[in-house]
Amino acid sequence: MQVAGELLILTREHHTALSLANKCINTVKSENADEVSQLCLKISENFEMDYSEHFNTEESTIFAFLSVKTDELAQLCTQLTSEHQELYKLASELIEKPQLLEKFGKLLKSHARLENRELFPKIELLSATQRREILLSSANHAAVTKA
Repeated sequence: MQVAGELLILTREHHTALSLANKCINTVKSENADEVSQLCLKISENFEMDYSEHFNTEESTIFAFLSVKTDELAQLCTQLTSEHQELYKLASELIEKPQLLEKFGKLLKSHARLENRELFPKIELLSATQRREILLSSANHAAVTKA
């Protein structure tokens, strides 16, 4: 599937999220309590910082623009926003509840795939101005993240 240029940064970040999701799932399968604890600690400490700009970009641009196009897209954007909040919540609970690591990993994986497969192709419905705003927002947060 061809990815719109405006979404390249976000799509690359989804690749990173998918890698983290797979690491969560595989770490749980390893049944190594130390590795599970270390990964839970790392995610608890870093997830919100690492993903807040990404989530904010999606919510303030893509979700806002697409949610007014159809009822189906509005429902999808609402679901994805709720998943952002659930991911934050799960990440914050992992130190105390490492048994949530697999749930966190599976949600992160399904979430990134849903955005890539169902939402991002709908960018074609947006105006050139809206698409430019998505690009600028994602480029700005990518620059902040690298700084």
